[in-house]
Amino acid sequence: MAFYLSCALILSAAWLNASETFIVSYRAQVKNAVVISESFHFSKAMSEIDAKQAQSIKIHSPHETNLNTIVHTNKDKIVDFLIRFGAHTRSHEHLYNSKDTSLVTLALAPTYITVDFNDDYATITRLIHK
Repeated sequence: MAFYLSCALILSAAWLNASETFIVSYRAQVKNAVVISESFHFSKAMSEIDAKQAQSIKIHSPHETNLNTIVHTNKDKIVDFLIRFGAHTRSHEHLYNSKDTSLVTLALAPTYITVDFNDDYATITRLIHK
């Protein structure tokens, strides 16, 4: 039994240190300065891509080993980091009877990232197609 437990611990440690490729996308709609909808998608890439590594962000996660939990808990940090490198915006404004209404859409195109675990940190690296 101890043999199986030690093998499981070794395999899980190897998995946590392995780099995998994922895709992240984000979209939000803001109507009259109030967020009315928001979507955040995070999924494993179906195939590897030919890309080079770009900027990275480190996320402290001392007690969490579930990748989905780490990413969704730190969604705002990840989106803020990725938006610095480009996002799409669309704005519609309407003036009627001296009242202005606006609808702004912010979209982060699907972006390839890698996630590496080291000690108490998850390092998220943005990938750029070659």
